Amino acid sequence: MRQFVVFVVLVTLFVVLVGSQFRASDSDRLVTVARMVSAKLRESLPPTLNVIAPLDTLRRELPTRPEDAVRSRVAADRRLAGIDVTVIGEGSVVKLRGVMPDAKAKRVALSLAENTVGVEQVVDELAILVE
Repeated sequence: MRQFVVFVVLVTLFVVLVGSQFRASDSDRLVTVARMVSAKLRESLPPTLNVIAPLDTLRRELPTRPEDAVRSRVAADRRLAGIDVTVIGEGSVVKLRGVMPDAKAKRVALSLAENTVGVEQVVDELAILVE
């Protein structure tokens, strides 16, 4: 919000100075005002560390290996809630193991794994529960 207010003040000053027959001798005054406004703007912005630290923390928490990404996606999907799926990774190859209640749940798990960034091949070791 402060940045917006400072921007509006700058635009207003510019319009007033240009609209009121600006003279070359006014350039020193304009430079002084610009320095004051830029100092106020810098004070109103958060320090760089306060902006970067949360982003670094978030980046560290994101899965970096393909099997971690698949594991996260499978665990977060509501359609697979309560189903135990084991994810084993070897580079860009991911193996899925577990017992699925039906073919639809199996398709969902395989689709999640196949459409995960970094996964080139999915080995299907999922079994469907026979009743």
